[in-house]
Amino acid sequence: MGYVMLTANCCNCQRFFMSNPDFVPSIRINGVKEPLCRDCFGKWNELHRTSKGLEPVELNPEAYSPLECD
Repeated sequence: MGYVMLTANCCNCQRFFMSNPDFVPSIRINGVKEPLCRDCFGKWNELHRTSKGLEPVELNPEAYSPLECD
């Protein structure tokens, strides 16, 4: 058994972070899904959801955890 982690720079703040490639939140930029760090995901939710009276998008609890693989 092993683990996989996606390493990336946040598409918003450029901070280097690690995440689960299956569950990390992302936004589309020029048609390409780009990953968001935990802090920027919270800011995105506030800007695009809660400030407009909408329910926030839930963060998958495994978004920033290792992905188990066989």
